[in-house]
Amino acid sequence: VDIGAVDGFAPDLIGFGHSEKPPISYTQYLWQSFVGSFAKEVAMRRYGIQKFTIGGNSIGGYTSVSTAADDTVPVRDSSFSSYLTGSGAPGTGACKGLVLMNSAGQIQSRQDIATMKKTTTSSGEPSDVKLRTVAEITASNDLPPCSPPPRPVARAFGNGLLGYLRPRIQSICVNLYPTNPEAVDDTLCTGIERDSLDPGAINVMISGSKLPPPRTINELLSADFGSAESEGCAIIREGTWKGPVLVSQGMLDPLNDAKARAAMLGDMRSGVTVTPINGGHCPHDELPKDVGKSITEWLYTSALDKGSLEKSCTSSSQVDKQEVALD
Repeated sequence: VDIGAVDGFAPDLIGFGHSEKPPISYTQYLWQSFVGSFAKEVAMRRYGIQKFTIGGNSIGGYTSVSTAADDTVPVRDSSFSSYLTGSGAPGTGACKGLVLMNSAGQIQSRQDIATMKKTTTSSGEPSDVKLRTVAEITASNDLPPCSPPPRPVARAFGNGLLGYLRPRIQSICVNLYPTNPEAVDDTLCTGIERDSLDPGAINVMISGSKLPPPRTINELLSADFGSAESEGCAIIREGTWKGPVLVSQGMLDPLNDAKARAAMLGDMRSGVTVTPINGGHCPHDELPKDVGKSITEWLYTSALDKGSLEKSCTSSSQVDKQEVALD
């Protein structure tokens, strides 16, 4: 499939890779705000991108779905004040597609939701309860207090963990790349080690001990179960992504049951396409041609405007401004 020329941006999330690692509080909302601001200030304002498809792997996948969800919140709509977004800012409405590659984030199955709804009254009788989304609980100020470990303890643990992981970078990556271990080269391993030696890397490492409760993937994708709409959460309005989704999933991921997670994502609602990849946790890096093929075909059939595609495929001198941003 020839989709013509597509501009691609791959920013290092703040706190990751070669990016700055300042001593700030790292949360999923910070990374979401970073990517949303990158789309607005760099891709759209500086480079003139008019619409984009966003995608990511692991934590980048969760950041991408969160960014896509809040990007749908109206910019000039007078009702914006009634919406909740992770950054507190409106979106652009320019996001046209979402790609998830072995994404992080809590996924709830239909059975999970049914079990959560069942409770027992004082008389022992079963009773259905109304579920509340994380956004609704946050808006109602009903979140439990945060009780992280003392900072010296978290810092000591984080330094110990980094010290344990650094000499094992290559063996860990080979385990994560089961089909193509040759992709684990010196450039990859030395880059990871270099990034872990940044002075602020420890702040990112210990942030996991005090993350706020994350919105579930069900909430963010407006699933047919476990989302604000399906559960009738009328108190607040939250940004959700209802557009096309590609799940390009490495089925041999040793970190979780990738097959089950892919199946649950595909079951969430219509518009979710699952493409199995015979790779591990980072399929885009382990098998880039396979993932690239799945994204290209999906973009052609689902996410990109056909009229623009026909124009960009037939004229090499005029490229339609479209973007794929991979975290």
